[in-house]
Amino acid sequence: MPTDKPVTIYDAPVSSTRTTEYINIDFSSDLTLDYESEAVLTTLLGRLASQKTETHLFRFAIDRQVPRESIATAEVAAGATGARVDITVEDPEYFVEGDVIEVPDDYNDDDHTNQLVIDEIDGSVLKCYPYDADYGVAFIAEGSVVFNLHSSMIEGSDGRSPQQTIPTVYEQVVNIFEDYFQLTNITEADRHYTGPERTRLREGKRKKHVIDHEYAYFFSRFVVDNRVSGKPRRQMSGLIEQIKTNILFYGGRLEDDDLFDFMVNVHNPAYTAGPKRMVLASGQLLADVNRMAKSSLRINSITRETTWGPNITEIQFAGKSWQFLEAPALSRRAPGWGVVIHPRYMRKRPLIPTVYKMNVHPNKANYIEDGYVSANAIEVRMEEVFGLIRPGDFVS
Repeated sequence: MPTDKPVTIYDAPVSSTRTTEYINIDFSSDLTLDYESEAVLTTLLGRLASQKTETHLFRFAIDRQVPRESIATAEVAAGATGARVDITVEDPEYFVEGDVIEVPDDYNDDDHTNQLVIDEIDGSVLKCYPYDADYGVAFIAEGSVVFNLHSSMIEGSDGRSPQQTIPTVYEQVVNIFEDYFQLTNITEADRHYTGPERTRLREGKRKKHVIDHEYAYFFSRFVVDNRVSGKPRRQMSGLIEQIKTNILFYGGRLEDDDLFDFMVNVHNPAYTAGPKRMVLASGQLLADVNRMAKSSLRINSITRETTWGPNITEIQFAGKSWQFLEAPALSRRAPGWGVVIHPRYMRKRPLIPTVYKMNVHPNKANYIEDGYVSANAIEVRMEEVFGLIRPGDFVS
């Protein structure tokens, strides 16, 4: 007689483990994708108006007004009634004869005035009279601010010396980004739980390509590297490198007084650019901001969706508002940092828009190679309306 094959018999109730060796395990085909919200700056630039550049090296110009104030570099004694005095300043080019200037009024009295008119400029010396001949010039301390109010010329003048500005020209280069992946023909043909493998790799590489842009837009440092003859490697000047004017250093924790003073400084009347700013902030800086409670800073911590992502925290003060958004790239690379931006004065400059290149492998190869290529840069205009918040102990 043929031998019966062994059969395992289970007593009721049937054990739920007996089928695990031969059932088709349920595996979700929905692939969880990481880093969905990491590229905050890149997303914002993608939604702002961009301008294509025609060359890998491009320039742009900013035309600024002549500054209205300088510093007195030497003490000036109080002058006699109607007498001319000499004021030496750091920036004589900011002034022209016929300008009415003003210095601090701490030493004003019934016989002296702090408002003067420039009669002549000799090198760095402003030769000034009191605006009214019935007064003498008040004492001026070294380091005093000399402020240019307006012009006031005599009737029948021959006109005063011309004063004009030259636009400041900035230079930027485009950064080349490349990201590729490979898979064998067999892997491509296999059925996978998460769908076609080529599709999965393409999506993962796309996200990596985007995040590379994010870190470059923040941290890249300008260089044209010619070590390989005839094949230069270029890095753009990133957002952080371009901010020079407004920088707030702080200690172990950002304090509300420091932030308030910095906010006032960023909204200097010479560079108002409107009452709003955005702050791309690390998680650590956001935590400090949310700890603050000061009557002059109204803090709203309600998360809501904005055009470019969740608005984590909004600070309002003196009719102005700053919106803080978390930038994971800063949380990872520069904890405690924040970058104050004005979207109106920044944009992306693409030379080669992002291209997905397929089948770049050799013809006889038994594998597949695809990838992404981009060439672009970030352009920042009027960096003085931007700002940088950073801990003092960060090593850059």
